[in-house]
Amino acid sequence: MTNAIGCQAGAVGSRENAGGGTIGGFAGSAASSDASPVVGSGSTLRAAAALVASVARPIACAASSFLVDLLDRIVHGIRCLAPLVLGLGCESTNEPVEPAPAVHVPAPAPTPDKPVDTGPRQLGKFTITFYYVIGEEEIAAKPALLAANDNRGSASADPGARDDEPALTAISSNPVTLYAGGTCEPIADVSKEFASQVAVQGTGKLRDGRVVNIWGACNCKHTPCFKVTRAQWGTAGSGKPLQPFRTVAVDPKVVKLGSMLYVPLLEGRTMPGRRPWGGYVHDGCVVADDTGGHIAGNRIDLFVGRKAYFLGLSGSQGRHAWARHVPVFDGAGICERKGREIGRKAASI
Repeated sequence: MTNAIGCQAGAVGSRENAGGGTIGGFAGSAASSDASPVVGSGSTLRAAAALVASVARPIACAASSFLVDLLDRIVHGIRCLAPLVLGLGCESTNEPVEPAPAVHVPAPAPTPDKPVDTGPRQLGKFTITFYYVIGEEEIAAKPALLAANDNRGSASADPGARDDEPALTAISSNPVTLYAGGTCEPIADVSKEFASQVAVQGTGKLRDGRVVNIWGACNCKHTPCFKVTRAQWGTAGSGKPLQPFRTVAVDPKVVKLGSMLYVPLLEGRTMPGRRPWGGYVHDGCVVADDTGGHIAGNRIDLFVGRKAYFLGLSGSQGRHAWARHVPVFDGAGICERKGREIGRKAASI
């Protein structure tokens, strides 16, 4: 483009020289026009047109040169800006600019609320009854008092007695034989009263020191039948040894056999007797190891060992009214059995 401009400039210069001659000729013609104005009128018009053309050409050439230079500068500037514009163009898109996603900081997982410790589950309200080992020596045969003039009376009456005063004689009741269950072997002959009591209590101690447990109904001459046990207090229906103030008899339909129970009413009470069976403050824990033919529904029968201990648990009037409608709880969470020992768990005390 620069060479072309230079060529155009040279051409313009040649035309200017030619114009100069024309102007000079025009000046000469003008000088002579005063002398002959009419004769040179056509030449004058041509000279004027040539003069105008000679003046306009440099102006047009300068303008053209200015425009060419301006265009060159513009093109040069576009070349310099092209990389920046293209770079910006590549980065820009027609899609709307989405804000950068916020950094998500995961919230700590909520800690589940610890279950509120509401204590052991209540099984209901029960009536507490009691049973114990009945001793044969504790049951005396009730004598039948007969008048002396009865035909069965003895002929050797007291000689000092008055004839009009009836003499009374003790006649012992007929003995009852206890039989072994399964074999009907006789175990012992006992009084009718003792046989009745041992059938109710379930465990009895004979005069010779042997302990018998009820075996159940049998086809022997006398029912129920019994079995001799070596356990000091006898055995429960589950086969485990009876333990005073710890073993209870339950209805298996209501309380699962072998389950631990918690009886708050017993907690804090001093058990009658001497250690290790009595003489301590109860913690409320008992175990459902036994059953009974008369134990049904919401009733638990607490084994207390001896009749004297049963009386020791009575109220001020010799009754056990305090043992009615007693709340009983599932003691699995607070009570435990370690061997033959039953008590509160260390963590629950």
